[in-house]
Amino acid sequence: MRRQGAPFTSGRDRTVPEALRREVSRRATELLERQFQPMLKDEHPSKLFNYAIEVFSEWRGRSFYLCTRYRTPSGKPADDFVVRSTRLQHVGNGRFDLAYFRHTNRWLTVYSGLTIQECFRTIEEEEVFWPLI
Repeated sequence: MRRQGAPFTSGRDRTVPEALRREVSRRATELLERQFQPMLKDEHPSKLFNYAIEVFSEWRGRSFYLCTRYRTPSGKPADDFVVRSTRLQHVGNGRFDLAYFRHTNRWLTVYSGLTIQECFRTIEEEEVFWPLI
């Protein structure tokens, strides 16, 4: 039985409204261009380590990710790989759960029920959510 006043969401109702998708994407693009793209290098000075060549964002279902594309020491674009570091998962009513990807290959949700503004302020302030360090 449903609790009085509790929102009901079925699988069909869990889609993210298009206007909300655009707003999240816009804020992410601004953040990535302002704070993280200046940190990228065309080529790593040492050919011994992977290095970041691109930061970007993407939607997958009702989750939004901040991602980094890395190039391997081989320098071949075919060897590039992507790491998703931050996830905003839409939980309804314009609210998101904010998580980061741990070294254990699992997502850790740190904050629940944040607005878009709260999510992006938290991402800017807390390094654990940064796609590049």
